[in-house]
Amino acid sequence: MPKNSIVWFTTIASWIPRLSVCSLWAVALALPVSAQVKEVEIVGTPQVYGDRVMLRVQTKGEGDRPIVTLAPNDFSIIVDGQPVTLADWKSPSEATPPPAWVVVLLDFSGSMLQPDSSGEAKLDGAIGAISKFRETLGDRAGDTQVSIVPFGVGGANNCSSREANAETLNRFSSVNDAKLEIFLENLLKLKPCASTDLYSPVIAAADFLTDPTDPRFNVPEDSNEPEPRLSIILLSDGFHNNGSITKTEAMDRLKQITSNHPELTIHTLGYGLSPVELQQKYVLSAPATISDVGKTVPAEEFVDQQTLKEIANLTGGIHEFSGNAAKIAADLQLFLDALLGEYEIDYIEPNPERGSKHTVQVVVNDSGSEAVSTPKPYITEVFGRSLPPSVRASLLALTLLVMGLAGGIPFLYWAKGLKKELE
Repeated sequence: MPKNSIVWFTTIASWIPRLSVCSLWAVALALPVSAQVKEVEIVGTPQVYGDRVMLRVQTKGEGDRPIVTLAPNDFSIIVDGQPVTLADWKSPSEATPPPAWVVVLLDFSGSMLQPDSSGEAKLDGAIGAISKFRETLGDRAGDTQVSIVPFGVGGANNCSSREANAETLNRFSSVNDAKLEIFLENLLKLKPCASTDLYSPVIAAADFLTDPTDPRFNVPEDSNEPEPRLSIILLSDGFHNNGSITKTEAMDRLKQITSNHPELTIHTLGYGLSPVELQQKYVLSAPATISDVGKTVPAEEFVDQQTLKEIANLTGGIHEFSGNAAKIAADLQLFLDALLGEYEIDYIEPNPERGSKHTVQVVVNDSGSEAVSTPKPYITEVFGRSLPPSVRASLLALTLLVMGLAGGIPFLYWAKGLKKELE
């Protein structure tokens, strides 16, 4: 064998272990990372249709992030302490979305004209991300209504205020309505100039969506209709610097509203440099806080990440922090999964006696961990078990046949007797 060939084969052989290691790394990176389920919840009330019960189930991992990649064999149903077989299962992408009402609160302060970490104006990045959110929501959702509410406190130089009140909050449109996109395009033509009242808009939106007299946001207790999902998305690039309400007063009011209305979820999204990034940029001894504003950190660059996180935590919502438009768009998709990321599970009630009370739990086993939902009660509305459609059809056919024979045979005898009399 020529010497060059020996060298060539030797070189290949020496690289095989390295290639194998690289291949393993490539495979490992390509595989999806499975997030462990930390919480499982039966959303709303179990819906009962005869002897069939339908559950809507949401699963969450670290940071209350939704997990939408589970399989049917990850779920178990426990009814009155006994396991029950799943009759049907649908992933969040397959399940029929429940009705939803979403209020997007958009910070319209002057700092939104500043560039983000990618160089794009934050207002352009935020509106582009909201537009993408609307499109994706339209593809996935059925009856979803969205209201986009810019907010800010006006002042000098003819700067107008933008309030979140009953009128502006009530401007809902279907996600597929062209008016939403036109509204966003018109916002891009405006020049934000306001200061930030971070608390009043969230309180107003929370009060609005939890109005017990509004039939859009409430269903009767005896209704089998799914409860509407109520969600607020607060997007801000700043901190509370204008308004009569204090943080303590605002948080107390929000706690009061949300504790009485667990159906409401608030997600928050900070847009700008994080406190750690500001620390690095301005060479601070610790992550930036509001006390650094106006001293070492310009006011237009500080985002109150801590307060935004506290607001989201009140309802088990998600808080994210983004420095550029691409991350903003990705975070809004995460909020979308939190809004619509529900599994649909059906099973047959094993003891379907009319008026009998039952409790159901969902158990999720994922990656070696187990999460169990809080028991949910429901009442069956039928006597015994309903028959399969094929059996019901056979019984109907047999009934019609018997009725036909019962009526037809006497008629034939009567007709024959009448004929003889006429003859």
